[in-house]
Amino acid sequence: MAPQYQAVTLIASPSYPNAIAWSSDNLVAVASGHIVTILNPAALDGPRGVVGLRRSDPFPIGVVNREDLFEPCLVPTCLARDAEPCARSISWSPQGFAPNSGCLLAVCTVDGHVKLYRSPIWEICDEWVQVADLSQLLFSYYKTINFGEDNGSHLTSLNINTEETEVLGSTCELQDPLSRRDPGQRKRKPPRVDDYIYDGNKDDLDASNDADFSLKPCSKSKKKSSKKTAKHGQEPVSVNGQGSTGNSKASLSSNGGNKSLPLITAKQYACRDACLSSLVVAWSPLVSSSDKISCLLRHWCVLAVGSKSGNVYFWKLYKPEYYTIDAGVVNSDPMLIGVLQAHKSWVSAITWEVSSEGSSTSSLLLATGCSDGSVKIWLANIEGLNRCTNAEEVPFALVAKVTTDLSAPVSAISLAVPAGSQYEINLAIGRVSGSLETWTWNTCSSKIENTNACHAHDQVVTGLSWGMDGYCLYSCSQDNSARCWMYNGNHLEEIPVHTNFPESKESTDLSEVSDRCFGITLAPGGQMIAVVRGLDLNVLDQMYQARTQKAVVEFIWIGGQFVGIPLDRSIDVCNPQSSILSSSNFLWWGSNILWSLKKYENVEKGLALWDVVAALQGFKKYAPSFLETLMDMWISALFSGDPQCVSINAPSCSRHDMLPSVSLRKLHLLNIICRKVMLSNHVQLGPDAENGNDSKTEFWNTLLIRSERELRERLVGFTFAAVLKRTAYSFNGTSTENSWFPVGVAQMDSWVSMNDGEVHNQLKYLISRIKDLGNRINSACGYSVEETCPYCSAPVHFESADVAICRERHTLTRCRASMILCSVLQPVWHCVCCGGMVDKLPPQSFFAMQAPPLDANQDEGSLDLSGPAVPLCPFCGVLLQRSTPAFLLSTSPV
Repeated sequence: MAPQYQAVTLIASPSYPNAIAWSSDNLVAVASGHIVTILNPAALDGPRGVVGLRRSDPFPIGVVNREDLFEPCLVPTCLARDAEPCARSISWSPQGFAPNSGCLLAVCTVDGHVKLYRSPIWEICDEWVQVADLSQLLFSYYKTINFGEDNGSHLTSLNINTEETEVLGSTCELQDPLSRRDPGQRKRKPPRVDDYIYDGNKDDLDASNDADFSLKPCSKSKKKSSKKTAKHGQEPVSVNGQGSTGNSKASLSSNGGNKSLPLITAKQYACRDACLSSLVVAWSPLVSSSDKISCLLRHWCVLAVGSKSGNVYFWKLYKPEYYTIDAGVVNSDPMLIGVLQAHKSWVSAITWEVSSEGSSTSSLLLATGCSDGSVKIWLANIEGLNRCTNAEEVPFALVAKVTTDLSAPVSAISLAVPAGSQYEINLAIGRVSGSLETWTWNTCSSKIENTNACHAHDQVVTGLSWGMDGYCLYSCSQDNSARCWMYNGNHLEEIPVHTNFPESKESTDLSEVSDRCFGITLAPGGQMIAVVRGLDLNVLDQMYQARTQKAVVEFIWIGGQFVGIPLDRSIDVCNPQSSILSSSNFLWWGSNILWSLKKYENVEKGLALWDVVAALQGFKKYAPSFLETLMDMWISALFSGDPQCVSINAPSCSRHDMLPSVSLRKLHLLNIICRKVMLSNHVQLGPDAENGNDSKTEFWNTLLIRSERELRERLVGFTFAAVLKRTAYSFNGTSTENSWFPVGVAQMDSWVSMNDGEVHNQLKYLISRIKDLGNRINSACGYSVEETCPYCSAPVHFESADVAICRERHTLTRCRASMILCSVLQPVWHCVCCGGMVDKLPPQSFFAMQAPPLDANQDEGSLDLSGPAVPLCPFCGVLLQRSTPAFLLSTSPV
């Protein structure tokens, strides 16, 4: 029995593989049938978000003669019937692409439409808001070029081999027969895929059924089949595409509304319909490059959309130029930058990865899986992608192709760059037959080698995900199993998918009440997985459960597994405090948590470590001595890497002297651990709960105060240096249009004067230079000494950096980033970690600085003020958000 963290039921069940995704800002989306359910893992019993899917009208791609309706390539379209909308594929964008700097959600529906959604920031509702319809944009593009049939563009390749196109693009028939059962392979129960039983032992099977991986019908057809009577002559009729024909009888009996549509052949219609029918979506990792016009650093990503025609469409999306939580429009329109003819049949799976290839130049890797069983790896230079402005060219080169005797369709794929390996890429492939393969591609020799192939599951592999930097692989299947595999380079070794945790309680084994798994995903911190299962309605109470509980999402701890990462055997586990955990469990938990915290020291990785914090909070409650030992080791490594430099028993002055040399990201991690773990209000029940905790609490409290003081001084020093740089720009005649505009300089000046004896000497030097500017300071920053109460207009004097009290005793909140009074008329940003409010956002460059701004060798000329202001807490580094009512969904990064 898997000791899960928690489980939550859904009102609708998924229908397709890879039905669950975990965002980088800690939200879980589940493609649950006619809706997409969005959960906060930290509050599973709380409010949810939802994406309501609605039927989309088919695109008017043309009309065909009535006699052509009986052509083989149009049979699937003519036989299609109205169906309820259903989510087929979902994918989260990297953090920072929504107007509030959150993640966008791409949803591909069963009718082939792809749309982008964002959270309802200012709508104050539970339904997410559509921001773009990519399918409509794609249709407009194809309509502009007449589907590439006139000008001889690359899109005409869809019609070059007409026989292949009508089979692969329309009827989705596979090229090769399904392979026989391998010698020695145990006989397995054939999997059922969309009312079609896949049997690898049959050679004469119609493989067209394998192209679609619906694990069950989306809905039962509620309308009877319409009778079609072919009339003599060349009477044109319209046929609706994208898997939905609407009312077929009406379409056949009336042509009045279709006179403006062009008359095309059946093969043309099938090709056009296949091009517009999307199947799978996947966002690329975040990439950065210089803008060709402004020479500014821009951040962007690419959404890949696979279609029935074998094409992969690439949509480029830039981060917004500014972020807001107030009602408004943030322009960041997706742009079609390329079309790649990746396969000759349905594109069934897509995944991305970033490869540095052992140099400073990074490239994007794209792996595509097809319904004919083929898998290809493509390589694109980031600068080449950045130069793409139209859909005529795309700089993807085929670097590897998986060749195997297996022709079973690909249902899931996953890429990973192994830790410590510069020239190897791991590829995992799951198939409809239940087989699992791992391949290694060498970027230097461009050779791909099969490292393992096994029949891991009895039915369709519905989810694959690498974990721990490629040390382990997680898979799930339609056979209702979820498994973990330790990967050592040449073979896969199955290990238990769950790990013991002190807080775990006896609960129902969900595999006994479920009948299939639809997907698996990892938490951002790598300490937990989420598995979505369809419930077996026959074992549920038909009156109270079966009506409202169709599926369940299970959250399982995995941090206590040994998956191959180097163990830190210096962790003291001599006296385990839990009857559930052994010494080995404590060792594995400690090593995995330290590994995860080390990964977060990279400033490019967003601080969404809820699963790590939740695990540490559990250890604080049930194994406090182990937590103290683990955190003592982490603090020692955090400051200098020398365990003897810093410990709980070290002098406080020595720790304070080390803070100026610690990176900003490490200070943010320290503040999060102090606030949410070591100084949280959880009751300690261990043997040390009553004795000796006062000194430890004082240690962490002092460390937090010192850390926040250091961060405040760095923020003030950065602001002063920005003012001096903008002044130098004005003196030299350089434009400051795209540079960050500092505010609250007068309040920061007052704060430095109040703490003159405690602040850094470099800060005093900067403030002296600020005062020498005289009247020139007004053009370089917002400098206003006088502040008034927004309620009574009484003057407000600066007395604290956090709060202010006017003469009429009104308590006001100051901005944590600028020290000015926060607005009471407009919504302000809120930090869920420290509880601070931010009105004026700091720039991205502040969080990405390598050297502290108070370093005597740091020149303000090296500051980068061109980046946008970002909603990140200057004291915690986590994503800021708008304060919302308790009945609405919100994120919990920590």
